[in-house]
Amino acid sequence: MADQESDMEYSSDNDEFEDYYNSGLEDCDIEQIDPKRSDPECFVYECLNVEEVEKLLNESVERLSNQLHITPSLAKVLLHETKWNTAEVVEKYRNNASNLLVSARIKAAPSVVMASTSSAPVVPPLLVPSGSSSSTVLLPVCSAIPASVPIPGTSAKVPLQAMSPSAYRTHPCPVCVTVQSMDKFHSLSCQHSFCRDCWAMHFEIQISQGISTQIGCMEQRCDVRVPEDLVLNLLNRPMLRDKYQQFAFADYVKSHPELRFCPGPNCQIIIRSADISPKKATCKVCLTSFCFRCGTDYHAPTDCQIIRKWLTKCADDSETANYISAHTKDCPKCHICIEKNGGCNHMQCFNCKHDFCWMCLGDWKAHGSEYYECSRYKENPNIAHESVHAQAREALKKYLHYYERWENHSKSLQLEEQTLDRMKTRINEKVMKGLGTWIDWQYLFDAAALLAKCRYTLQYTYPYAYFMEAGSRKDLFEYQQAQLEAEIENLSWKVERAETTDRGDLENQMDVAEKRRTTLLKDFFPTEA
Repeated sequence: MADQESDMEYSSDNDEFEDYYNSGLEDCDIEQIDPKRSDPECFVYECLNVEEVEKLLNESVERLSNQLHITPSLAKVLLHETKWNTAEVVEKYRNNASNLLVSARIKAAPSVVMASTSSAPVVPPLLVPSGSSSSTVLLPVCSAIPASVPIPGTSAKVPLQAMSPSAYRTHPCPVCVTVQSMDKFHSLSCQHSFCRDCWAMHFEIQISQGISTQIGCMEQRCDVRVPEDLVLNLLNRPMLRDKYQQFAFADYVKSHPELRFCPGPNCQIIIRSADISPKKATCKVCLTSFCFRCGTDYHAPTDCQIIRKWLTKCADDSETANYISAHTKDCPKCHICIEKNGGCNHMQCFNCKHDFCWMCLGDWKAHGSEYYECSRYKENPNIAHESVHAQAREALKKYLHYYERWENHSKSLQLEEQTLDRMKTRINEKVMKGLGTWIDWQYLFDAAALLAKCRYTLQYTYPYAYFMEAGSRKDLFEYQQAQLEAEIENLSWKVERAETTDRGDLENQMDVAEKRRTTLLKDFFPTEA
């Protein structure tokens, strides 16, 4: 009995503890941190293969086809022309289907639909209803069956039913001038008719030039699109059919705003995201990273338009800037020639042991407080009153200031990759000697990876600053840029001497550098679509 009472008391106490610790959990408001707010580079996307994308596109085509009661081939063309905006297609189709078909080059404009000026037979297309409602729109379908045949020497036409078989048996093709039977001719909605062999040759030439969904009528000044069904029907060689379908698929993906081909070499992965912003997407197969919006190398904090202008200017002025691409400079103290063999800009002369900055050649001891002056460009406030030649020299001087720093950080990234390779070799030797495991030395690789990420961001701050207008916002940007650069150089110095650097000191420097980078991106990275 005593044991039972003891058990009951224990159970009661246990319930009380559970009630104490669990009370209010349902009502407790736990703050959910939005990763998009804490991480300016947060990007939600998925990597799809070709089969998955084909399924995705076909589902969109099927939905539109069922909604408007049109053929899947027509639905695919309409979606392709409107960048796969189903709502836009439905609205335009219901408001004025005829105008939509003309703008999509499916149907010829009224001024274009006329008899051929040559002696070619006019083979009008069959018209089939798009649906069963009273507002049905007649859609063009390619046909080889003529409704009427023109009378030579006149503008009149004789209905097919009134013609004898011998009257429309043969006719010359306007391209190859070969006399063929009328059932060998095919026409589009524009009523321009050509023989089967000429159509096939036209398709082969267009496909060999990489054209697929934009193949048009052979008649001059006619831009009616050739439907996919006709192309596949007239192509005899399986290789050409496969190539056409590959080109068409590529056109569909490029026109879809939520899809991007991975730019990696021979990679078939397609990235999909509803967030069409200049964020970094990384392929899960080839690990290639790129800007999702423009498809080029990732370039935060610079936006897509500015980086295109910068790269174009660099390409145009590359010969002018060749002299600054050398790897050597003279020591500002003993004037001996020094080669830069590491990514860090904190240089130490091997001859006189003088510490200086590779970029501005200033004394490194005072450089901690002068980074702002080193990274920013001091514009001439009176340049507007100078001569044209003086303004041109000032413009070149400004460009070279930013280009030199852009190019320097690009080379530093390459040199730091070599530093990482040497570090891997030394750590492997330590592991083989029993001086720790790979896990024990993992923090060094984390530091090298963070250094590369920070320096990559810093490199792309210079095009941003070059095109930025002078003002308080640019002053703030250059201040944050200088702070980031100072922390990156400190981190680079410690990474190159990582095996003799205190681990806690290194990890603290990593944290500071990453916070500087994140702060700059939060304030200046244009993420709106």
